[in-house]
Amino acid sequence: MVKKLVLVTLAASTCPTYAQWLFQFFGSNITLEAFSVEANDFPAMSKDADLYIVAATSTDAFSQVMETIPPERKVVSPTITFFKKEIDALRQLPKGTRAMLVNLSVEMAIESIAELNRLGITQIEFTPVYPGSSYPPDVELAITPGEACYVPPTVLRVLDLGPRVFSANTLMEIALALGFTWFPKSQEFRTYAASLADPGQSLASLWSANLKTETYLDILMGALETGILGVDRDGRIFALNSVAETMLGLRREDAIGQSLTFVCRDLARQLTETDRRQKTSRLIQLGDTYLNLATAPVDWQGEWIGCFVLLQRFTEEENRQHQFRLQLYHRGYQSKYVFDDIIGQSDIMQRTKQIAARMARTESAILLTGESGTGKELFAHSIHNASRRRDMPFVAINCAALSESLLESELFGYDEGAFTGAKKGGKLGLFEYAHRGTLFLDEIEGMSQTLQVKLLRVLQEKEFMRVGGNRIIPTDVRIIAASNEDILELVHQGSFRKDLYYRLNTLPIAIPPLRDRGEDLFLIARHLMEKNGVCFTFSPQAQAVLRTYPWEGNVRELANLVEYLSMLGKDQVEAEDLPIYLRESARPAAAPVPSGGPPDFQRLAQGREEAFTFLVCALGRSEQGMGRGTLLRLAREEGLPLTEQEIRDMLHALHGLGLVSVSRGRGGSRLTRSGQQLCQQLSAPPK
Repeated sequence: MVKKLVLVTLAASTCPTYAQWLFQFFGSNITLEAFSVEANDFPAMSKDADLYIVAATSTDAFSQVMETIPPERKVVSPTITFFKKEIDALRQLPKGTRAMLVNLSVEMAIESIAELNRLGITQIEFTPVYPGSSYPPDVELAITPGEACYVPPTVLRVLDLGPRVFSANTLMEIALALGFTWFPKSQEFRTYAASLADPGQSLASLWSANLKTETYLDILMGALETGILGVDRDGRIFALNSVAETMLGLRREDAIGQSLTFVCRDLARQLTETDRRQKTSRLIQLGDTYLNLATAPVDWQGEWIGCFVLLQRFTEEENRQHQFRLQLYHRGYQSKYVFDDIIGQSDIMQRTKQIAARMARTESAILLTGESGTGKELFAHSIHNASRRRDMPFVAINCAALSESLLESELFGYDEGAFTGAKKGGKLGLFEYAHRGTLFLDEIEGMSQTLQVKLLRVLQEKEFMRVGGNRIIPTDVRIIAASNEDILELVHQGSFRKDLYYRLNTLPIAIPPLRDRGEDLFLIARHLMEKNGVCFTFSPQAQAVLRTYPWEGNVRELANLVEYLSMLGKDQVEAEDLPIYLRESARPAAAPVPSGGPPDFQRLAQGREEAFTFLVCALGRSEQGMGRGTLLRLAREEGLPLTEQEIRDMLHALHGLGLVSVSRGRGGSRLTRSGQQLCQQLSAPPK
C-alpha cells in the first residue's frame, strides 16, 4: 500500500534535497508533498497524510507548523548528520584551526557546530556565520553544510561538507511509523547507515540484537524442510528461507522488501486477507505442484503487523504424516511370507501361485476364496510382498471376530469424545495405518451391511471419516479380501451387497483345498515335521488312508495331525496309528475311470472321479453351452456337495486339458470334440 507523506523544511532550498533522500529510500512506496516555512506555503498541506516530517529547527517555526497538523496524525522531527568521509576530512585539520561555520541562519549554524562537536571535531575553533552577520576578517577557512553561496567573498578556502542528511535513527523512525518492517533489513539502508559519521548508539545496540535474533531465525528456518515466507501488513516480504526460494523460484536478495504480488503473483492471488489475519491450512496448486499452505498471523502489542506463510509439498507432508502413523503403530503388522513359503508342487497349486503373482503386480482389489485352512492369509502376505507396496504396511483384521461397532472403530478410527469410553485424543484406524500399503480383510462375509456400505465408499472415493469426526481423510490402500463362503451365493441370498462383491471380485483367486492337491499332502507334512523338530514316515497303508480322507480342515487340520503323531514317538506311522475319526471318515477308493480315458484326466480326477464324471456327462447332455449356476443346480439334484467355486475350478482344469471350452458372459461351457469322446467313454456301460 502506498503511503502519503508531507515534508516541511525551514528553508525552501533544503526541501528538494530532503525529498530526494526520501524517494531514494522508499521510492514508489510513498507519495510526497513538500513545503517550507520560508515560502510559507505549508498551510496548504493535506490533512490526511500517513506521516508528517517537520524539519524546522527553529522552535517558533516548529510550533507554527504543528498548529496546522491534525492532532491524531503521526509526526517525525528528523535529526540530521554528516557522512563519515566528510568528518574524517575535518579530523585531519590541526588543533587550533580557526574556521567559519556558514549556514542559513544562526540557529542552523549553531546546530551544525554542536553536531560536529558531538562527532568529535573539537580541535577547530568555529565562528557561526550566516546571512547578515559579521565575520572575522582574519579567518581564512570557511566550512559549510551545503550553503557555500553564503560564504563571505573574502574567504578563499572553502570546505563544503554537503547538505546534512537524515540520521539512521530518523530513517528507522519513519519506516516504522509507515509500517515498512522490511526497511531495516534492506541492503540500501545498511550501506547508508554504515556511511554515516555516527549511526547512533541506540541503533547500533538494536541492530546487534536484531542481527543476532535474525541469525537464530535464519538458522531455524534453514533447518526446517518447510518453505517459510514472512509477509507484512502491506503485503511486502520480510523473511524467506531457502526452501521457499526453491518452491517459488525466488532469490532472497531480490524478494526481501518487495511486494508479494510483484514477485509471486500466483501465490499472492491465493493468499486471501482472511488467510493473512487468521490461522488457516488448506491445499493449493501452484503450476503443476500441490502445496499445503498454512498461515500464522503475527501480532505486536495488540496490533496485527503481518503473517508467516508455511508451504510444504503435498507429497512430502503426506510422507511425513505416514511416517508418524508408522511410529505410532506398534502392532507389528508386516507381511511375513512370500510365494516360496507356500509349500506345494501340484499343478493346480503352481497355477494358483502363478496367477496370484501376476495379480500382485496390479493395484486392483483381490478376493481370495477357499475353504478354511487352505492358506488364504499366506497368499495375502505373499501378494503384498510381490507388489509395489512391499515396503509399506501390511495390516490384517478378521471381520467376523469383532462386533459391528468395534470393527468400525478399528477400521476407520474415531475422534475424541465420539462415544463413551473413547480414548482421549481419538484413535487412528487401520485405513490410516495401512495408507499406501495393503489391508487384508479376512472373513469379509462377517461384515455387517452398514459397514459394507462404508467400505464400498472408501473403495470408490479413496477417502473416509473417523467415527464421530467431520474431516475427510484421503487414503491409498489396496484391499485384499478373503472368504470361506460362496460370496456369490450370499449375494443371491441378500446378505452381501452385490456392488461391493463386484468391487472386491475384480481379481478373484480360488485357493484349492488340500484334498485336490495330490502329493502336496506329504510335502506339507514333512515341512510341519521339520517345524516341530520330529521325523517319521507313513506306511503305504497309512498313505492310502490320508489320500482318501476329505481334509475339511485342510492344512490346519493336517498340522494338528502331525503334532498328534509326533507324540507317538514312532519312526513309521501305520494305518492303525491314525486317529479313529480319520480312518472311519476316509473315503473308499473310487472306482477307476473307465479304460480309454486320457491319462491326464485320470490324474486330474484322482480322488474326485464322481464329481468330474458328473461334470463331463452333464455337459455332454446339452448341445448348448451350460452355465455354472445350472451345473450347480444339477449337482445338488444328484446329491453332490459341490459349490459354484469348485465347479468353476473344475471347468478351468478341464479347459486346461482341452476337454472343455469355457465362454465368457452367457455363452456358458461346452465340451470340445475330445471332451465328447471322453463323455461317450464315461457313459458306456461296463463290459
